Amino acid sequence: MAVKVPIEYDNVFDFLEDYRAHISQLRYTIPTPEPLATGQAVDIQFTVPLLGDVVCVPGRVMQGFGDRAGVQLSDEGDEGIPRLESFYRFIGQVVGEMLRSGRFKIAGEWGEGAVPAGAMSAPVASANDVTAPLSERVPVGQPTHSGTVSQQGLTEGLIALYRERATGVLEIRSEQGRRLAWLKSGGIVQWENDPIVEEECLGVLLARAGKLTAKQLRESLLMMNETGQRQGECLIEIGVLTFPKLVMSLLTQVEIITRNVFAMEEGTWSFSPAERLPSDLITPPMKTPGFLYALYKRQISALSPDALEERLRPRLDQYTTFATDVNWDDMRLKKDELGLVNILGKQSYRFRSVFSVSNMGRAKTIPVLLALAELDILRFTEAEDVDQVEERWRSQLYEKLSFQTNQNPFEILEIHWTSQGGQVEQGYEKTRTEYQNFARGAELGPEVDKMRNQIVANIEEAYLAVRDKSTRQKTRKKYYEPQQHEFSADLLARQGEMLMVRGKWVEVIDNLERALELTPKSGKIRALLDKAHKKRAGYSAPPITNDL
Repeated sequence: MAVKVPIEYDNVFDFLEDYRAHISQLRYTIPTPEPLATGQAVDIQFTVPLLGDVVCVPGRVMQGFGDRAGVQLSDEGDEGIPRLESFYRFIGQVVGEMLRSGRFKIAGEWGEGAVPAGAMSAPVASANDVTAPLSERVPVGQPTHSGTVSQQGLTEGLIALYRERATGVLEIRSEQGRRLAWLKSGGIVQWENDPIVEEECLGVLLARAGKLTAKQLRESLLMMNETGQRQGECLIEIGVLTFPKLVMSLLTQVEIITRNVFAMEEGTWSFSPAERLPSDLITPPMKTPGFLYALYKRQISALSPDALEERLRPRLDQYTTFATDVNWDDMRLKKDELGLVNILGKQSYRFRSVFSVSNMGRAKTIPVLLALAELDILRFTEAEDVDQVEERWRSQLYEKLSFQTNQNPFEILEIHWTSQGGQVEQGYEKTRTEYQNFARGAELGPEVDKMRNQIVANIEEAYLAVRDKSTRQKTRKKYYEPQQHEFSADLLARQGEMLMVRGKWVEVIDNLERALELTPKSGKIRALLDKAHKKRAGYSAPPITNDL
């Protein structure tokens, strides 16, 4: 039975960002107050402002992460994902029409000659005056965070603000001038620079990326001077951008400017909170952990082999462990990178052993792990943490025990339901040995050992139900329909006949014996099996002639 998981969004734009980054990719992270087993069916019930009712999207748990779980979503049917996709596109069209009407403005670059006033000393403009710089429209409080401009200092500061889901202004002062980053819910939504940095303006960035011609850039600048509109709005009106593309372009602009800030080598920064930001800011908050992860991974990938080796050497004999409070959706990991995290999350490895279990090559694995280490997500210890090891064992046994629940004996032994004879014995020995020698015979706590004993007991019970031919046949009849027996027997017989041509008599006999066990009354399969046994023994019938 599927577990129902309610997800409620406070505003439409949080949903739009989540849909773009995660839901549309059919992956999502859900809160799990109670542990969920891998493969557990879930129904995620999305409640979004303006949508009107609850939209249910089915999925299955792919991996648990403490009090959260990664889910693979299903896009089948007319409801669920198709409904959310339709709503996502509809909102984009509505906002696009609002902008084209000329009654609404987009927050963008300052007009030529505009200079931001001090956050604390400048007179505050009317909140309805969307042409004024943000620094004049948003009252902010006294600084609550500060530090020097360096890669480590900015990383620690932005991560702290992201965890606090802070809203306000981050001010950076240096010899290059003054920059203001506007944060909402812990993520940057817009930058303002004094003096203006021309190469960071939206139009210039689009032109350099080949998304905007020189003529279109001049046309947008002329329209800005004539109308006082923001450049993004002008680009929509002249047909260069749609509203969704504008939002994506502004997100890219925020990340480019943030990378430039991280390249600074001197200055100071401070953060001052604000109760709210103007409602005309359309850019969703930047996912700070994902941005920082990509930044560090890019830098590490550019290091020389000698520099990489110098970083790796002190850690090779240390053990790896992940921080427990990581929201992996915010990290924006690729599929293979998330696969590596899942592998390392199941147990602690010596760092030198990680490369032998990684699903990626060494060259790709190193930047991923060192970038996570820079963010203090991947940590290194001289010895395995006892509590962590115990928790890992408990999690593994709980997952196995949950899997065995309501499974038939073949599935518990991890063999195909048409298996017989030696295949059954192999499956039994493998599963029994694995859990009799669980944790390499280490002493387990009472609760953990109780789960291990129950798993072994389930394996023994399953083996008794499929150990010999007659009990296997009864067990199959209990769990599988007659049509399934006939279909599988026919398929096995056909495979056996094809293998005859290649002379693979051991495999031929195995296929036919399994087929005959499924349909004991089949004369055709019995005849084929008899022929296979004779061929394997070297017997061949005399040739047929017309001699009397």
